[in-house]
Amino acid sequence: MILNFRRQRSLFYFKALLCVLSLVFFRDKPLFCQTNRSLTMYVSVNGSDHNSGTKTAPLNSIEAARNKIRKMKGSGTLPPGGVKVIIGKGDYLTPEGLEFSKEDSGTPIGPIQYEAEEKGKVKLIAGRLIPLDLVKPISKMTLVRIHPKADPEKLFEIDLKGLNLHNARRFAPANCFSDSWHIIDFFINDRRQPLSQWPNPEENIRNNNDPGWVTCNGSFDNKTFFYGTGGKPEDKDQVNELDLDGSGRSARWEAALKSGHELWLKGFWRVPWEPFTIKVEGIKINSNTIQLSEEPDGGMGSKYSSIASQNPLWRNGTGKEKWRAINLLEEIDYPGEWALDVNEQKIYFYAPAALESLDIMIADTDKPGIRVTGSSNLRFSGLSISGTRLNGVELIDASGIQIAGCSISNVGNNGLIVKGGKDNRLRSNDIFQTGGAGILIANTGNRKQLLNSGVMVENNHIYQIGQLSFREAIQLANSVGILVRHNLMHDMPKSAVRTDMVNNCIFEYNEVHNIALGESDNGAFYNYGGWSTYGNIFRYNFIHHINRSNGFYCDDGDSGDIFYNNIVYDAIDAIKFGGGHSNIAKNNLFIRCKDQGIDDRGIARNYKLGSPYESRLLEMNPLQEPWKSYGKRIMAEYGLKTNLWSDIFNPAWHPEYPNGCALIDNVSVQCGPYLKPKHGDVQIRGNLEVSSLEQASFTNSEMLDFTTSNRAILEKFPKLNSVLPAVGLRKDLFRMALPSRKETGGLQNRGKAGNEWDEDQLIK
Repeated sequence: MILNFRRQRSLFYFKALLCVLSLVFFRDKPLFCQTNRSLTMYVSVNGSDHNSGTKTAPLNSIEAARNKIRKMKGSGTLPPGGVKVIIGKGDYLTPEGLEFSKEDSGTPIGPIQYEAEEKGKVKLIAGRLIPLDLVKPISKMTLVRIHPKADPEKLFEIDLKGLNLHNARRFAPANCFSDSWHIIDFFINDRRQPLSQWPNPEENIRNNNDPGWVTCNGSFDNKTFFYGTGGKPEDKDQVNELDLDGSGRSARWEAALKSGHELWLKGFWRVPWEPFTIKVEGIKINSNTIQLSEEPDGGMGSKYSSIASQNPLWRNGTGKEKWRAINLLEEIDYPGEWALDVNEQKIYFYAPAALESLDIMIADTDKPGIRVTGSSNLRFSGLSISGTRLNGVELIDASGIQIAGCSISNVGNNGLIVKGGKDNRLRSNDIFQTGGAGILIANTGNRKQLLNSGVMVENNHIYQIGQLSFREAIQLANSVGILVRHNLMHDMPKSAVRTDMVNNCIFEYNEVHNIALGESDNGAFYNYGGWSTYGNIFRYNFIHHINRSNGFYCDDGDSGDIFYNNIVYDAIDAIKFGGGHSNIAKNNLFIRCKDQGIDDRGIARNYKLGSPYESRLLEMNPLQEPWKSYGKRIMAEYGLKTNLWSDIFNPAWHPEYPNGCALIDNVSVQCGPYLKPKHGDVQIRGNLEVSSLEQASFTNSEMLDFTTSNRAILEKFPKLNSVLPAVGLRKDLFRMALPSRKETGGLQNRGKAGNEWDEDQLIK
């Protein structure tokens, strides 16, 4: 036995010596050592796809490296230790995106890796570069349309007729659409330029509105509203904000319409959480009205105002309905702003700097930057992905994929999406300036079988999301067993995280601030789905400066979520349970929030047997395995009195009540009351109410250090002093530096505080 061991050791040293010799004598060839049997390949912008792929003879494209690996797999010469493709710094134009399929897969012990030689220095650009000789000064005939404050010498146009762009021929496929994006995107020097709008994004008309919005002054009919006097808004405010600055805006818009140019308005015509963009039919200056081409969904005027007509339905309006104009040459008035004229097939823009210093790019492709379909065991790290009108990265029915240390920005839709597959890891990425969501995950795992997806979303910095259509930082749908932890999310129009019909997901150590900057009635963590959403855990999260939103919001019957050891500072409602069952919040810390509570909206909204709430639970076959045992386990783990699932199907139990919900042993500091519903078997007990920040003895409230020596608080939340410092981003192999809260703007609110219009008032 000893002799055999010595032979094996000698053989190992001999193989190692061969590897060293090969490095000395064959260093310019693709090679792999016998000890680990892996291979390294190189790509460079200065290489050639006819090269061998060594460091001194690199390939020119990632596609060429992928194709070489495919050939090796086909010939059986792929080393068992896998392949690492090192990509040199530079710009790689990928107008068709990068496609990876099943044949590009690695193995668990031999993954295929695509790695930037220098993180952030490898740019995959899907956009179309525009030469400066196509950029012309704005024509004399067009000068009559420009904004009075615009400098005509800085206004330019690009004729698109010869570029054969697919998404410049119309603004939208219909005259009315919900929050989405249909046209090209426009970039200068790697930055998305703002589509023209009125009011401007930071403009607060009369210091009375949200920045970038004005309000209706009442309804005229089901498609027409007043912008000046003549309506009957319930707030009694009829100031003509359209013409307040003296620029003759209503007359300029009327002239644009009469000359054949389009005008589109984006507005919250009925509710404060669902904007619709609608083409304008006409303006009547003599009556101060604007007529839309189609009736907004649900009718004109807030659903909270009095009904003016039943057939067709329209309401007087509250005077709080927000709207803005978009994509109009007449409203280009500051550097960077642009508009697409679909009739003339031209882009008009206000140059942000000297023309010769501009790199101009148009995003028109409907392909993602990277698409992985059916593949397994691939890794992508350190890449910068931008310039597509679609998604940055798509993983479709793929497994064992890692996206790590990448920068995904300036994409027209979502940063990164995962649909199907399992065991995918999204780690330490920076996702920002997306048109849609940051990360979208759907249909992973199996809800009926309660099979976990194994997906991990960890240590990502997600911000400035939903620039073109209002979306969340992270959206999860119809999935099981996703771990979301140590992410930093801020500056977005809606919630930070939205879940729709998910189970057994864990959300921990995430930090959220400055959300709901575009629309309202949401939460930092917003959960939806009804009676079948059990087993989700929210713990050790820090939510702050969300004065336009709620902290945790279980809406419309969402059930079975557990919240403990979270910190919520400066929210509307720290936590809100909206009519569901068995939602439990215990041992949390709430600071300077309006209130925290449970409501029984399910009575008025008919969350009853025979409704979609019952049918969605029945789809899971809850009286059979594995859901039968799952219900018993949930009852035992969380101490539920509710018998899952028999109680819910019992009319005498009143499933329309918020039965089983509880607020227990929480701490509220300088907050409003704990709200208890009139109906339902609920518990609100053992909560500590501290009247001021001073009494709480926090270490440094201004800098958001809510650690404390207050014994009463620590009895309710013993882990507070260790949880708070551990929240948020962490350093790792892919994230070597961390932004401060000052750098991310996390020490103050950036939106006007919420009010009654910001929340669903059916339960008031």
